[in-house]
Amino acid sequence: MEENKVENKGAPEEEQVQTPEPVFALDIGTRSIIGIVGAQEKDLFSVWAVAQEEHTQRSMIDGQIENVDQVAATADIVRKRLEKKLGFPLKNVCVAAAGRALKTQKASFEMELDPKALITRRQVFELEMGAIQQASSDVGTGEQAGEQPLYCVGHSVMRYYLDDYPISTLINHRGRKAKVEIIATFLPTEVVESLYTAMSKIGLSVASITLEPIAAMNAIIPQELRMLNLALVDIGAGTSDIAISDGGCVTAYTMATVAGDEISEAVVKEYLVDFETAEKMKLALSNHVEKISYTDILGFSYTVSPAEIMEKLAPASENLGTVIASKILEVNGKPPAAVFMVGGGSQLPQLCRLVAQKLSIDENKVAIGGNNYMKRMVTGEQEVSGPEYATPMGIAITAMLSQESSSFSVSLNGRKVMLFKGSSATVMDLLIMCGYRQNQIIGRSGKSINYELDGKKMTARGGHPTAAVITVNGQSANISTPLHMNDQVLVAEAVQGADAAPVLSELVPGWKQFYVSLNGSQMFAGAIAFVNGVPADGDRRIGNLDSVQTHRVETLADLCMEAGLKTGQYSFVVNGKAQSDDYRLAPGDEIRYFPLVEVRPVPQQQAALIPEPDDLEQKPAEEQNDRTIRIILNGRSAELVPKEDHTPYLFVDMLNFVDIDPTKPQGDIILRLNGRDASYLEVVHDGDSVDIYWDKTQRKPMDTASGLFR
Repeated sequence: MEENKVENKGAPEEEQVQTPEPVFALDIGTRSIIGIVGAQEKDLFSVWAVAQEEHTQRSMIDGQIENVDQVAATADIVRKRLEKKLGFPLKNVCVAAAGRALKTQKASFEMELDPKALITRRQVFELEMGAIQQASSDVGTGEQAGEQPLYCVGHSVMRYYLDDYPISTLINHRGRKAKVEIIATFLPTEVVESLYTAMSKIGLSVASITLEPIAAMNAIIPQELRMLNLALVDIGAGTSDIAISDGGCVTAYTMATVAGDEISEAVVKEYLVDFETAEKMKLALSNHVEKISYTDILGFSYTVSPAEIMEKLAPASENLGTVIASKILEVNGKPPAAVFMVGGGSQLPQLCRLVAQKLSIDENKVAIGGNNYMKRMVTGEQEVSGPEYATPMGIAITAMLSQESSSFSVSLNGRKVMLFKGSSATVMDLLIMCGYRQNQIIGRSGKSINYELDGKKMTARGGHPTAAVITVNGQSANISTPLHMNDQVLVAEAVQGADAAPVLSELVPGWKQFYVSLNGSQMFAGAIAFVNGVPADGDRRIGNLDSVQTHRVETLADLCMEAGLKTGQYSFVVNGKAQSDDYRLAPGDEIRYFPLVEVRPVPQQQAALIPEPDDLEQKPAEEQNDRTIRIILNGRSAELVPKEDHTPYLFVDMLNFVDIDPTKPQGDIILRLNGRDASYLEVVHDGDSVDIYWDKTQRKPMDTASGLFR
């Protein structure tokens, strides 16, 4: 900033000194907002100015912003006071998200490998993404109705495994199976976005964001003490945030839903005062006054001793101590070596003793934190050693140290996003934080369909995916590309491979299906298929584990089998022409079949017994079909016994009784009935004269419309 340059006019240009960039930390609490401005001075944080302002109404509930406009207005008051003290404007701010909304989840994921190929960074990414998705599923990412969606703000790899053996890195190794164990951290998007909105309303840009428990831990418990199993409890107005250290790192976070407001509410009930008066009475308890005066809601004034108030608050105080202790034991599994209490609520008399009792540890092992260790990290004339300054100082110190929890802003598809991983952030970290899943980045192959075709196991493969297209500042990038302040990242999501959706006609080789007419009934011909035992058309969609059985109906003989007719017992006329049973079917064929019947020649002496046609016409048709028919066939008398199905004889049936094969033509076939040209489908009556023979002298054209030979 130009305002912060200190110029020594008597020194050469290269010796001119520029003061460090100031850090503006803002702790947005449930009861008040505290602002601290300072800068790094050697290894310490030098405090330049401090300001504090209480909310005029309950615009924060349990550490989360409820009224964005009101919180922004209060924050603006704090900022302006600091600017007045400093003499220059503040444009960037460091904030912290409420620890009560933090969720952590351990998860693992494993995948099969090609033992002949080296493990790549892409495979490691897929492995970690699988674990993150498992953690998201286990923690519950807000997909249920009414819940806030959660974003993963970071993850840490605990251990890799290769073929079940622990290994520090997988890249460029070979094996059959890889596994990863991680710890993932999640925050509701509401928490982060409400902070950004409130700050933007007063013209402040969020320079970094951390988590409140991490900030308090950085201020109170230095890195060298984290080898010890310690608990830090930040008791605010709405929640009590808890962080646990052990083995040199922070091992767990949790929160209790009871805090300072529960004590204030107990004062309200016991003394019939409004909430603001109760807050003042509670604050007086920690100031060691002899008497506390107040006026109740009825207008009566009273004076009581702190001891009397503490006696009436004993149940609420004991409940607070019990809940804090139980939460510590829940995440730590045992009593810690010591407990540091910070935050405004930590100053409640006897609270440290109550927590020690509930943890079954020495009372001297639970103490209010602040003075001892903040002095090691803070310098300046401002007094900020009290426990209420643990979080705002922690925010400032965290920003100063640029630790892993600090952040900077980038743009993702036009939306400003803060990254939590500092200078080590990559595109992968950005996408994970913004809720991207593996299939949005790498894509997934379409689902395959497994089915059975004529007894053989078959698979229809899904389509291949297209990976996401990533650019950083207009240049092609990938998930490993490092990110820096104000980078512009564009991501076109991966295109998923299409799920296999085969239809029957695509799966059966040489598929062709059509209809023919058999004695007036429509039947399938060509490829005949059954799916799970049910007849199916060619456009039938095949599903997973379907069973397909097929056979072919390509000739008249095949059609007979399909219709349940015995071959060799029928004659066939196809489209008006007699055909043998090896005729190959075509779409739209009109087919009629006729049973082959017995023919007995009539003795000559009985020929005169053939009745006249006039006599036959006097008998019902049914009666005529049930008696022996006597005809003249090619000049000889013959009799036709009744058919089993009682249907009349057609001219085409006469082909069964003459030595003529229509499939082996020897000229034009002559069909005559009672001296005139006939068609195959004419009915033959008792007494008719039928002539069927080859005319080898000339061929007569056929009238295709009537089916008659001219």
